[in-house]
Amino acid sequence: MKVVFFESIHNTQDYALENFEAEPLLVISYFQEKGRGTDNKDWQNADQALACSLVFTDIPKPFTKTLIPLISGNSFIKTINNLQLQLKWPNDIVFNDSKVGGVLVEEKENKICIGMGINYFWDTPELPNAASLYEEKIDNETINQDATTWAEHTLDTIQNNSFDFDEYKSQLTTLGKLIEYPEGRGWARDIAKDGSLVVETISGEMINLTSPLISEVK
Repeated sequence: MKVVFFESIHNTQDYALENFEAEPLLVISYFQEKGRGTDNKDWQNADQALACSLVFTDIPKPFTKTLIPLISGNSFIKTINNLQLQLKWPNDIVFNDSKVGGVLVEEKENKICIGMGINYFWDTPELPNAASLYEEKIDNETINQDATTWAEHTLDTIQNNSFDFDEYKSQLTTLGKLIEYPEGRGWARDIAKDGSLVVETISGEMINLTSPLISEVK
């Protein structure tokens, strides 16, 4: 795996996709000028943040690509094993009930690009329900190592097709919750083998959601 570092970059996803050659490429930065999140939301830079993108083409067959956001989030929890991190389906990383990061997966010309953003320190978060991992800044070398370890975990799980559903579900905050999605409301009951969210609607129908546009009903 090739790794490149930037103090600041326009967008890690774009750079990764444009500069990928053959071996997996990991792009690490601490500041994005024009990052993007789920549903094309603007990226907000924390006081100290990790913005990274991992691009690759080598995936086993058969392999369910829709599992990649789940694998990526779970890999970060394995990386930061000194904190009690959790996951919100499908792509949010949560600490003490607040979002500290997320994952964005894009595919272009057979290239898979996983973008991940993590708030390491944010004195005054500018987004609702946002937080950070730590109460003060840490050294950048630790952040670099976290990103590299995360990428290695993610690639290993994908290439060996070894995703542990039970382990993933044990980290989820979503299951059992009443959620709202664009078409209605229901209870999150399970994760299907393709990574979709199994929901029991208010009327009792069982459906599978693939869109990340959900929210928990408080």
